[in-house]
Amino acid sequence: MSVSLRSLERDLRGRLRALGRADLADQAVERVGFTDDGSTRYVHIFVRPNWRAYRQGDVYPLAFADYPDLRTLAQWRTFLDEARLLMNDDFSRIVQWLDGR
Repeated sequence: MSVSLRSLERDLRGRLRALGRADLADQAVERVGFTDDGSTRYVHIFVRPNWRAYRQGDVYPLAFADYPDLRTLAQWRTFLDEARLLMNDDFSRIVQWLDGR
């Protein structure tokens, strides 16, 4: 299975809806995306700024890798697989985080 940021976001929204939390899927989750501090890349879940539990600068980290660890396509796939695995493992915590708890 191919993993991408788009598929991570789609899976997150789908799991939230399946849990009966369409409010979180539709109104809380802004996106799953990359950030970069100049030496490390991260995959984060971002909350919409107009969501009731929004906290400026707060994101949910799913994976991180230093630049030298992301030189090949296989390394990028592994990086995104790690994000998917953590999203699955931490799903209940992500729901609480999105709820502002």
